[in-house]
Amino acid sequence: MTDLEKIADFARNIHAQNNDGHGIDHIERVVNLAKKILATEVNANAELVLISCYLHDTYDEKLTPDVAKQKAIVRDFLLSFDFSDELFVNEIFYIIDHMSFSTNLNKKQFLSLEGQIVQDADRLDAMGAWGIVRTLEYGWSHGRKLYQPDILPQNYSSKADYHAQTENTTINHFYEKLFLLEDLLNTTEAKRIGKERQLIMHKFVEAIEKEYIENK
Repeated sequence: MTDLEKIADFARNIHAQNNDGHGIDHIERVVNLAKKILATEVNANAELVLISCYLHDTYDEKLTPDVAKQKAIVRDFLLSFDFSDELFVNEIFYIIDHMSFSTNLNKKQFLSLEGQIVQDADRLDAMGAWGIVRTLEYGWSHGRKLYQPDILPQNYSSKADYHAQTENTTINHFYEKLFLLEDLLNTTEAKRIGKERQLIMHKFVEAIEKEYIENK
């Protein structure tokens, strides 16, 4: 088993029971999307990209009650590999800690080419048909209403505001985040893939809103 396969298994164990759109299927799609982008970005460090993709949700605050403890577990795991050193591990953590939508709300965070590829791959999996599936999964698992016209989309100026929301709907999430992602993609290949995925999401939301009115 290669080091990358061991890292994949580590992520698989963490995400195996997840049913809110952050399962191992999401991780594997992000990895595959990153590989597509890497094929067009030949100067990027593929090892750094793929490891970061596998680990990018392993200590996410949405998925663990103790981020610091879980992050320490991930760090210890990485440092057990012969290939790694403190500097390389810190690069992985820098990417993970600075790539999320909410972290970039009030100020765009600097990311290396490798970080931009990981960010693009993760954002692409929040778009399109699978992005719709994941959004529905997350909404259902957190007891959100699907659509309620009198609950309007919100504007967020910080990560704290974004995560403090309580009363909201799943459809609002498209307006508050997912429809914004196409303009935030970094690489040429991600922008190419994102264009079609953007259209798929808009058609879905337009259909929900249209049929809601028709069924009133």
